[in-house]
Amino acid sequence: MDIIKSQKIKEPYESLYKLNIGNSLDEYETEEAMTLILKEKDTSKRISLLTMLLNGIMIKGPTVNEITGLINASLGMDNLLNKPKPKISLPNNEILVGVASSGKKGIKTINITSTSCFVAASCGANIAKACSHSTSSKTGSSDFLDICGIDINIPLEKKVEILKKYHISFFSIENTTPKFAEVYGGVFYAPHAMSFALAGLSFPIEIDSLAYGLSHPNVKLSAEVLKKFNIKNALVYSSTYDGIHYLDELLPIGCVNLTRIKDSHVEKTISADIQEALNLESSFNISKIKERNDKINNVLSSLKILKGEGNESQRDAICINASIFLLLAGKVNSMEEGYNTAKQVLNSGKVWNDFLAVINLYNGNSKKITELVNNYNDI
Repeated sequence: MDIIKSQKIKEPYESLYKLNIGNSLDEYETEEAMTLILKEKDTSKRISLLTMLLNGIMIKGPTVNEITGLINASLGMDNLLNKPKPKISLPNNEILVGVASSGKKGIKTINITSTSCFVAASCGANIAKACSHSTSSKTGSSDFLDICGIDINIPLEKKVEILKKYHISFFSIENTTPKFAEVYGGVFYAPHAMSFALAGLSFPIEIDSLAYGLSHPNVKLSAEVLKKFNIKNALVYSSTYDGIHYLDELLPIGCVNLTRIKDSHVEKTISADIQEALNLESSFNISKIKERNDKINNVLSSLKILKGEGNESQRDAICINASIFLLLAGKVNSMEEGYNTAKQVLNSGKVWNDFLAVINLYNGNSKKITELVNNYNDI
């Protein structure tokens, strides 16, 4: 045994051997294996090894230590975990809610989370949205903003000004972790081991609370990992309508899974029927939120909702997700109250007016967007 311990571990292969027979890895060896894989210059070899490591952990069943090691290696490429992050001072010490999602959801939809952020912001919640380009869907959050004409790369000082006036800001994950993004992006089409926390830890600024959507039922594991990275307050959530296809958003139908981190304590996971939990009477039609046939139509469908012209299924989906952000921001006392507040504000026209103002402040053209939306007939 002493001889074995004294030998240098041949990573990443040693970790792959262990995973192949169903053994778990400790944090150090996972980080070491991931670091070496990410440094591999041969793209094909790197992708193959990365796929084996991440999917091997996922198939075995990921642990907190394994996910922590993977994230240490990944975010360590850009020194994000040790780099001081600026703290945005909001009026009256209001809460800044970071919104991030794992992506790679079980059914592909129009942009629900990004749209919900605008609704919550119009209700007064201060939102910092982590954005990235899509791999497996028509439009990720960055694609959504690009099509809307929003320049996500404006200076931080300008973002803070807009945040204080319209309660919303955007931050590119790829720009925050450029070295990691260069060797990682565009490979995975289903949730993997890092999906449990990576996006939620990729903010370049300090956030007060995190809303993290996860396309997987094990929201508690995600919360335990986030807590290990010093996330003190968060809500991790997922939903499914059939027990197989999980979304990193909430639907107005089926089962929702929620785990909250409150003052660094991971609370008990709640699994419930969403309509019973929120006292909904929605005749939800899932086809109404499925992604459209191309990127432009996918985004325009979401913009119709912001304008107050979406159908009931779409409005319910958006307002349910906005309720999470309102709850974390301290603007409401329950998700049911948040849902009702969001729906009232969405129907008032305020969301659309605020959205157009934000477009202009982010160097976009609100007149062009208005024309596109007015001429679009959703299906």
